[in-house]
Amino acid sequence: FSHIHTVIFALGALVDRVWLMELGRFVFGIGGESLAVAQNTYAVNWFKGKELNLVFGLQLSMARVGSTVNMNIMGWVYKQVKTTLGHAGPTTLGTALMIAASTCLLSLLCALVLAFLDKRAEKILDKEQGKSGEVIKLRDVKDFPVQLWLIFFICVGYYVAIFPFIGLGQVFFIEKFNFTPTQASAVNSIVYILSAPASPVLGLLVDKTGKNITWVLCAVVTTLLAHMMLAFTFWNPWIAMVILGMSYSLLACALWPMVAFVVPEHQLGTAYGFMQSIQNLGLALISMAAGVIVDRRGYLFLEVFFCFCLACSQHLESTHAHLCFSLCPGGELNISASSRAKQQKATSVESE
Repeated sequence: FSHIHTVIFALGALVDRVWLMELGRFVFGIGGESLAVAQNTYAVNWFKGKELNLVFGLQLSMARVGSTVNMNIMGWVYKQVKTTLGHAGPTTLGTALMIAASTCLLSLLCALVLAFLDKRAEKILDKEQGKSGEVIKLRDVKDFPVQLWLIFFICVGYYVAIFPFIGLGQVFFIEKFNFTPTQASAVNSIVYILSAPASPVLGLLVDKTGKNITWVLCAVVTTLLAHMMLAFTFWNPWIAMVILGMSYSLLACALWPMVAFVVPEHQLGTAYGFMQSIQNLGLALISMAAGVIVDRRGYLFLEVFFCFCLACSQHLESTHAHLCFSLCPGGELNISASSRAKQQKATSVESE
């Protein structure tokens, strides 16, 4: 679906039909999130325990490299097409988007190779024998542990203070700090630029130390600090945005793998699907609310609102930690990397 979306969207621009472009975005809404769920499920099926944090960090890094390249290259591609065709307009835009859509062929090829490798691994490693044989039903969601639902809501409370802010950030930096559009765009994009190299490093750090809950709590607190700096001070915003970029990378590395620690392997796809769905619902609602807040109250109220969301996320994470420690005296989600490795080894010996 994601690959089809790019072609439909580009075709809509080429023939100057907005409704066709909207159809392409609709198709992307269906396929793009399914792609993310499939990626996460593949990751936890191929990698276990302490390796997961680095893997999720690498996933985020590759995604952000793509986003950064796109933001910096597509303008140049459009200008080259405009120079070649000699005019601007729907044909120029559609051609530039078609060139961008061609990169999805590489993505499709990688997906086919991955599917082949996964199928081959099932035969070689007899992975089918380890499956429970249970049929997954939608009503099984009611049996999800409380810790998992807290992870879902922590995810929503955190990400709504990241993506909607970046969407409105350029105008914020122009109005509050008197930046030029170029300067505002640069400082606004530093979150994505930083996350590309930082995510694998931070993922490796979490792998080596464990303590996922502690790292998530640190990420939420430092993100709250960054938003408070942007809201209530006139300090150089580069400081706050660098902190925001590092915190965002750390949370992604530590939070998403925690799902695999609290649900059985055969329910991972369902769990990640719900996590992605709840996150996107929250982002859609908060993005609309953020626009209304800016229009009616201004950016200061918007920043206060984001701080409130992060404070709720911090409270949920503290509750999550307390619940995990009371239900699991050993701190299942916050144990060290060495302890988790011992647990994995003991589990594999028992299964054999």
